[in-house]
Amino acid sequence: MIVEAFELKEQRQVETGVFPLALAPTSEQATEEQFYNWIAENKKHLREKLAQHGAILFRGFPIENPAAFERMLDVAKFENMPYVGGAAPRNNVTQRRVLTANESPPSEPIPFHHEMAQVPKPPAYVFFYCDLPSDTGGETAICHSNAVYQRFHKIDPDFCAKVEELGVRYVRVMPPVDDPTSAIGRSWVSTFQTQDRHEAEERMKSLGTTWQWYENGDLRTETATVPAIRVEPRTGLKTFFNSMVAAYTGWVDSRNDPTKAVCLGDGTAVNGDALTKTAEAMKEEAVAFQWQKGDVLWIDNALVLHSRRPFTGERRILASIAKA
Repeated sequence: MIVEAFELKEQRQVETGVFPLALAPTSEQATEEQFYNWIAENKKHLREKLAQHGAILFRGFPIENPAAFERMLDVAKFENMPYVGGAAPRNNVTQRRVLTANESPPSEPIPFHHEMAQVPKPPAYVFFYCDLPSDTGGETAICHSNAVYQRFHKIDPDFCAKVEELGVRYVRVMPPVDDPTSAIGRSWVSTFQTQDRHEAEERMKSLGTTWQWYENGDLRTETATVPAIRVEPRTGLKTFFNSMVAAYTGWVDSRNDPTKAVCLGDGTAVNGDALTKTAEAMKEEAVAFQWQKGDVLWIDNALVLHSRRPFTGERRILASIAKA
């Protein structure tokens, strides 16, 4: 099977090359086995390209269902990672590694974020599969974190320096049962994968998270201080690796006030004006292409932020995460 890069009209140029890299087979007659053999033979090269470009779009390959998506990741030797600590409500699609993407209402945008940036050990990779594209909208917009860092630094150099020095903490109140009406409605039961409070507390301890139980069964959590500006070791580039903008602009529901969802590592308040301006800069830096049935997007989570735009009609985008 012969595979070539193609030009995607929405692509941008970043420090390390075209973003994202877009690949397609030269023949529509490629079989599933030819595809998996190609993935196996090129898995090292594909990871190198992923580190260089930050994201890879696979289009036109024989990936016709969730099982084929899962097999692609298995053949590429990405080590599965359980979704523990994330905020978004999700459902399992396959038994091992494929989940629904964030199931918040289609009218609500999901802000840009690095996946699970609020935990000490976030996933190295995030993968998306288009099982059913929406009628309109619904793009999984992406932007390169180094470009966002540069914009953030220009917006407020002093605040940027404080963020880099102090890191950040995140505060979230979780319900006891998943709330599908909220983009951060994942319950503490789903988040920590247990119905036992003691077990949930032990898992929070292991993450450095502090907590408070409310009488109604909700759980207030405050994470350990985590870095928010990082130097990505493979590229040497500084990245805006955090969920500050997502938390400050989007962590809102009946339990959560977004202006209190994130603070600096010393407990002081963040600069909301700088984060609001950075959110606008992210939109300007974004790449947003229309999903096509069978598309797969690989994202290097250390280098790239992702989001979701509002949509109409049915939409089924599946996801998976992996360790380094």
